[in-house]
Amino acid sequence: MKKSKGQTIDSFYTSKKETTKKTKTKKRNNVGVNSARSSKDKKTTPKKKKKTNNEDNKIINIDNEIIIGLTPKNNVGVGPVATHKTKKPKNKKTVGANSVRPTKNKKINSKKKTANKKQNQKNKTKNKIIKWIILLLLLLTAIVFFMLSSVFNIKQIIVTNNSKVSSEEIINLSTLTPGVNIFKTTNNVIRNNLKMNPYIENVKVKRNLNGTVTLEVEERKATYILKFANAYVYINNQGYMLEMSENPLELPMITGFETPAEEINEGNRLAVGDLKKLEDVIKIMEAAKNISMDKLITAIDITDWANYKLTISSEGKTVQFGDCSNANIKLLKVQAVIEKEKGIEGEIYFQDLEKTVFREKV
Repeated sequence: MKKSKGQTIDSFYTSKKETTKKTKTKKRNNVGVNSARSSKDKKTTPKKKKKTNNEDNKIINIDNEIIIGLTPKNNVGVGPVATHKTKKPKNKKTVGANSVRPTKNKKINSKKKTANKKQNQKNKTKNKIIKWIILLLLLLTAIVFFMLSSVFNIKQIIVTNNSKVSSEEIINLSTLTPGVNIFKTTNNVIRNNLKMNPYIENVKVKRNLNGTVTLEVEERKATYILKFANAYVYINNQGYMLEMSENPLELPMITGFETPAEEINEGNRLAVGDLKKLEDVIKIMEAAKNISMDKLITAIDITDWANYKLTISSEGKTVQFGDCSNANIKLLKVQAVIEKEKGIEGEIYFQDLEKTVFREKV
């Protein structure tokens, strides 16, 4: 670019700057055009550039000159070669691997989130359970302390359904004391203490919040007696030995038992063999009660379970009864013989179920 005549240096420099700006903007707009056109431009533009540069260099190269008051501009990236960027082809393998990794990471992250949610829910439920347990424990301790306070002290003890054992003895055995807390002694302890008396079979304990304790007693009843040495042992239908006394009761006496002497004591029970025979005796006595003969039988010998011997003291007669089978029929035949042979001492036995024999005592 030549300086024209009459043109000042300042105007020359400004026109030079404008031309350089225009060339730069054109080059920027041409970036990204198709490959064919860019290749042509690459061939043609350098030649023109060289010409212009040579021409400019002949006059003044403003970019290479140092002028006071102006700063030199960086020419980096001015040429068409510098502005053109070649894109590297992407590696298919790396792209596939990179595309798989995010999906895997997303799955792992989702699993971790769900696991964390479940763990948080478990922790919340555990904390709730622990809180409820603590509240219940506190409530129970408060209730226990309140129940053991003097508000629930015993004021009155009532005993019911007792006939053989006195109320005073039952209260003493129960270890219940007025003025003591009503819940201090458990029901099992009271029952076990009262069952130390053989006559007491069971006890129902009723506690009222007003301080009243009711002991409803269930007693055993003596039904037979045993002759042991110089004393008599009272027993019930379960074979419990209720009492030992020198005075006999008006009850059927059982003889021929096998229970050892050392086992005969209040509160103990007959031996197993005697208990089985006692069941047969009960069957015979129930059959006799049906025809009002139970009061006539005063003694039963249980030595031989196949032949029980009944004693009818008021008539002076004994009965070879056999076993307990057909007890009702046998007792009816015995009753007929007693009426026929009334007042005569003797022995009744059965040849068979149909034939009853009376043998008079000589």
